[in-house]
Amino acid sequence: MFTSARELALRTLVRFERDRPPLDETLTRVLEQAPELSSRDRNLVMELVYGTIRYQASLDWLIDAYSKKPRHRLDKEVLCGLRLGIYQILYTRIPDRAAVNETVSLFKGRPTYITGFVNAILRRLCREKDHLPWPPKERDFALYLAVRYSYPTFLVRRWLNLVGEEEIESLLAAGNEVPPLVIRTNTLRINRDQLALFLKKEAQELNLCRYSPEGLILRRPRGPVTKLTGYRQGWFQVQDEASQLVGHLVAPEPGQKVLDACAGVGGKTTHLAQLMKNQGQIQAFDIDKRRLRRLEENLKRLGISNVEIISQDVTEALRGLGAAIYDRILIDAPCSGTGVIRRHPDIKWRRRPEDIKTMSQKQRGLLETLSPLLKKGGVLVYAVCSLEPEEGEGLIEAFLKGHPEFSPISPPGFPAPGLLDSQGFFRTFPHRQAMDGFFAVALKKT
Repeated sequence: MFTSARELALRTLVRFERDRPPLDETLTRVLEQAPELSSRDRNLVMELVYGTIRYQASLDWLIDAYSKKPRHRLDKEVLCGLRLGIYQILYTRIPDRAAVNETVSLFKGRPTYITGFVNAILRRLCREKDHLPWPPKERDFALYLAVRYSYPTFLVRRWLNLVGEEEIESLLAAGNEVPPLVIRTNTLRINRDQLALFLKKEAQELNLCRYSPEGLILRRPRGPVTKLTGYRQGWFQVQDEASQLVGHLVAPEPGQKVLDACAGVGGKTTHLAQLMKNQGQIQAFDIDKRRLRRLEENLKRLGISNVEIISQDVTEALRGLGAAIYDRILIDAPCSGTGVIRRHPDIKWRRRPEDIKTMSQKQRGLLETLSPLLKKGGVLVYAVCSLEPEEGEGLIEAFLKGHPEFSPISPPGFPAPGLLDSQGFFRTFPHRQAMDGFFAVALKKT
């Protein structure tokens, strides 16, 4: 039976509301179950799902304002349907009438009081959308920001302390922007200028990355990334510029032995292999078999042969090894992910205040367990896609106090020295550098 784009979007939103799974995984599974969907409708599903999740706090504020029934007592399908309808009315170019009618039609066959309830709220919102009841800015600035920009209040308060009132709205707005497609040239097979020539007609706009010597930015590509020229041939890998710069902090050399402690799908792993000219050895650890399958696929596609995939917890596998055997160690640590909210808006609603402390404890554990395995003269790079100081600057400052044998360095030839502060810490923000929010540091062992 044919399923419409909006039905699939609603189904995805309900699953997310019930279980809070990673949104990209949920959406992938839902779309796999609808192979009959056109590419245009697939894009609509993704826009509706990501947009609704991105602006969920704003949508919920309005539902609370217009619904006599408390939000927590609403049927989850009705709640998600209202969010979906309001998102289309306020944040898309879909005509109000179509947004209302299509949303109400999702509840066809349900009791008339449900369709009437949804219809009444959406039509009232259409009438009043130029004068919506947002919270007053002057009464509680953090609450105002949390509602208008759709973030959890605890995160807004943290970021007010981090960047101040002058930058906070720019940071929040940047986190709601749909990011461009950023790719890394696989220089084992092609150079960046050649790749740019092949791809220049496959996006409305193509630019070189400002810092990364392998990076290209594609705005509004004319199709999915897997259909772009060169993808199947292994000419490039999807990877944000900030993430690419982490590889240049590691700066591995051909023939070295490298540990990639938390490899994931291998964006940084494959970059390290590329920088090593496919020579030497990289041991790539991860506990997520699904991610490691994707890493294996990427290695084959990119023509990389110097990576050993190990499906184990790196701390359990290497604890007690007692030998300094690695020339380079990359700890791309699991983190809160607050620097990549623009790519994964569900992070807003899957994080709790206590998560940051829990994450920092695990990150410190990785550092303490793996740092003894680095040879003297070797370099350990610690990186997180988080904006939180407890996972970045604060964590490394505490580690260095207990480990005088390590000191921050700027690797020779690092392409973005201006992004290193006086302590040698690498830090990016979406609103400042137009790239993902990252913290990283290269520590040399003496």
